Amino acid sequence: ADAKTLGKVGSNPGTNRDSNAWFTPVKYMDSVHKVLGHIDLDPFSSKDANKLVNAKAYFTEKDDAFKQDWKKVKAKTAFMNPPYSAGLCRDAVSRFVMEYKQSFGEGVVLVNNATETRWFQLMLREATAVMLTDHRISFWNADGKAVSGNTRGQAFFYFGDNPEKFLVEFSKHGIAINLGGTARTGI
Repeated sequence: ADAKTLGKVGSNPGTNRDSNAWFTPVKYMDSVHKVLGHIDLDPFSSKDANKLVNAKAYFTEKDDAFKQDWKKVKAKTAFMNPPYSAGLCRDAVSRFVMEYKQSFGEGVVLVNNATETRWFQLMLREATAVMLTDHRISFWNADGKAVSGNTRGQAFFYFGDNPEKFLVEFSKHGIAINLGGTARTGI
């Protein structure tokens, strides 16, 4: 990342940090694991992030998920918390949706709640369920500390044939909606 995309967070004041590296906290990863059972692939990850995700295979920034053949992983499940830069998020979502149709049968994606974007609309059309958080997630950085500055709510999208399991598990984090019409809330 270049200097324009670095944020100031972490355990040491003044530490530069890649603003695309916002790790998913344990309570949400627990929910993802309950829905998917296991995670075969995390396409936009790192060694540190995978300590929480626990995917059998993952691609790092150096591996460049856009250049990888996801089918070679032979994944049945995938989880993605994509890079949050606008262009990278759009491209990551497009690739995930394409790969879902061709490479794996079930997945969960965590993104900002950006309902006005084309990539968010694409996921609404292609996913089988969505959960809109009733709060802003306090993402983590590599040292396990909360990242400051989250200015948006988030959404988890479920891709697969078992949306009911997703709805039941994720309703504790916000409003979970079967994109076929059934809504649930954790309230």
